[in-house]
Amino acid sequence: MKEAAELRDPTEHYHAQPLEDNLFEWHFSVRGPPDSDFDGGVYHGRIVLPPEYPMKPPSIILLTPNGRFEVGKKICLSISGHHPETWQPSWS
Repeated sequence: MKEAAELRDPTEHYHAQPLEDNLFEWHFSVRGPPDSDFDGGVYHGRIVLPPEYPMKPPSIILLTPNGRFEVGKKICLSISGHHPETWQPSWS
């Protein structure tokens, strides 16, 4: 619920919210940064929280082709379910 409160208000750079019927699945959109190869792009993705969250990390999956990450696959980040061994429950 803490993360939900922090992300409640969208900005011009991102928007994230959980599904109405599933607090463990969030959808987000991010805008490509200005003056970058991604400028003008809007990218949609999912954040899937495991039932053990925050003790286990979320999975982050992009659903929009973007030229950097594989669509529909977990993104390789130290803060994601791709590398659960590096996750710290204190992260939000």
